[in-house]
Amino acid sequence: MSMRRSSLPMSASSLALALAATILLLPATSAAGSREECVDAHSRAQDLRERGQLAQARRTFLTCAQSSCPSIVQQDCARFSEELAQLVPSVTFGARDANAADLPATTVYVDDSIVATRLDDGKSYELDPGKHVVRYVHDGRETTLRVVLNQGERGRLLVATFIDKSAPRRERETPETIEPPVPETKRSALPLVFAGIGAAAAVTGGVLYAIGSGSVPDNCSVSTKECSTAPNDPSLSKAESGVRLANTGLAIGISGAVTLASGIIWYLVQPSGSSDSRRARLGGGPLFTF
Repeated sequence: MSMRRSSLPMSASSLALALAATILLLPATSAAGSREECVDAHSRAQDLRERGQLAQARRTFLTCAQSSCPSIVQQDCARFSEELAQLVPSVTFGARDANAADLPATTVYVDDSIVATRLDDGKSYELDPGKHVVRYVHDGRETTLRVVLNQGERGRLLVATFIDKSAPRRERETPETIEPPVPETKRSALPLVFAGIGAAAAVTGGVLYAIGSGSVPDNCSVSTKECSTAPNDPSLSKAESGVRLANTGLAIGISGAVTLASGIIWYLVQPSGSSDSRRARLGGGPLFTF
């Protein structure tokens, strides 16, 4: 960023010569050494500002802005010092331990030049804009920060954290691995109900068939449905009743056996799933089992 040295487009050397000539014409009320020091400070401050060393330039301008300098030099230096005050970055330093407690007994170096020996006064420090290496030293330990300061940046806090490396390092806790619960697979009990009904029917049919077959007289055959007796023999009526009961039992037994086999096959071939998935298939409502 270029800056105007004064309202007139003069170089640093030209301005210094002009000031020197003006001072020589002033009444000899001030010491010659003081005049020369003021002019020299004015010239050096101009050079420092041109090189971007704004903090040092402002401090140098302040030396020639004293009342002991000739008024023309004093006014020029004071004006340039005020202009640089708006551009020079300022920082404050801080040092803390791992528990965020302040460490005031800390020495700070900026670019290998000592700046502060303690940090309990709350002072701010002006630094030149640009890159800087800030080194903090506390109790034999060091921490380094690398920062970039911009023109006009004011009151920036630079904090270093000291970690005690000798303290036992706490291992990071690894959470226990929790195995996901294995979903309980269930089959519908409805096929078993049908199988049970079929088994009961088969047993009932077998019993009826046995009773009916046992009630048929010996002189009658269930398979041939014939009796070796007279047409009006009472055993014929008894044989008919027994055959009807046996036939009913046979029909019930066959139906029960078919139902039993169907229920077992149905139970084995049905898709298995967890209770949650079954509930989801039912629309999230209560799960009914049989």
